[in-house]
Amino acid sequence: MLEFGALLRVYRALRHLSQEEMAELLFVSQPVYSRMEAGKKAISMRILQRVADRAGYRIETLVLAHLLLDENLEAIENGPRDGAAEALLAIAAEYRRRCPPGIKDSAALGVLIGATPHLKVITDDSA
Repeated sequence: MLEFGALLRVYRALRHLSQEEMAELLFVSQPVYSRMEAGKKAISMRILQRVADRAGYRIETLVLAHLLLDENLEAIENGPRDGAAEALLAIAAEYRRRCPPGIKDSAALGVLIGATPHLKVITDDSA
């Protein structure tokens, strides 16, 4: 089981959903969902597949978005570098370049938005 709570939070914010709505989407109770999002309960691949299915994403898109969350990119940047690390950092740089500056988790958002072209990043300036 993996900890995808931060990704669920980013996805929920992107879609403007409440925790209760996300819980219903995943067929779990709101308290269980809250623990998942907070990182206190691991998320099975079955649950991640539900997110992918309901969002119209491939599960690989969600895994990539998870890897491109700011907290994970920081760990990659500060860890040992290999071809995979360099590739992830290059992908993150490209997605960050496409988003307005200062948006948290912009690389992960870029992946999710790129997988659903009808979505766009809404900034305080454009809201």
